[in-house]
Amino acid sequence: MNGDDAPVRNQVENNGPIKDWRRWAIALTVSFGTLLQIIDVSIVNVSLPQMQGNLGATLTEIGWVVTGYAVANAIVIPLTAWLGNYFGEKAYFIASLVGFVLASVMCGFATSLPMLLTARVLQGLFGGGLAPRAQAIMFETFGPKEIGLAQSIFGIGIIVGPTFGPTLGGYLTDTLGWRWVFFINIPVGIIAILMAMAFLQPSKGVNKSRSSIDWMGILFLALWLGSFQTFLEEGESKGWFESDFIVNHQATRGGSEGPQV
Repeated sequence: MNGDDAPVRNQVENNGPIKDWRRWAIALTVSFGTLLQIIDVSIVNVSLPQMQGNLGATLTEIGWVVTGYAVANAIVIPLTAWLGNYFGEKAYFIASLVGFVLASVMCGFATSLPMLLTARVLQGLFGGGLAPRAQAIMFETFGPKEIGLAQSIFGIGIIVGPTFGPTLGGYLTDTLGWRWVFFINIPVGIIAILMAMAFLQPSKGVNKSRSSIDWMGILFLALWLGSFQTFLEEGESKGWFESDFIVNHQATRGGSEGPQV
């Protein structure tokens, strides 16, 4: 086997598409990007009282800072496979990081509750695609013999994120103010973007065909997931099916006939 066959030989022997130190740099990159999104799920919780007082919101209203983010995450996750296939894994992952950072800036500079909620929904829409596409990139990068070890490295971020988030959020809120639970995403996000641009490989087999897209299905899926996630998030505090927010009682209250919900 001559020198020209060496790359092929190395690829076969290592059972993966990328066979040098770059594959571990890719694993670190996608893990770092996912950690950024996971921490933001819990880092905000300890800052809610300060946000409530600063923005003049009620306890129920400020709770939507968390709920809006979770609902947006739930809506975008089922769409990430198509988005990654259409735009390419690398391009979509980088775009998600950029959008997440910009939405974090909007959150930090929010001067009213509607502005903050809008920014949090955008943050959830961009951040929701990071973890699923990170997993896809990992499987593209590592072969069967190494994917277990790579997934264990990825799993460290999944475990550490929710634990580290409240501690970091409390420290930033006490020392710098609640806005810094969002501003902290700027330097970390820029590092993740630069790492992704440097280490992620261009995707193979990008499919930009629109002919097979069920746009109505996507719309109804987003509506259903958003409604169901809102129901799960708000149901306990609002009394589940006893709440006018969840079930429309108005139609049954106007007359004496008809079953009551």
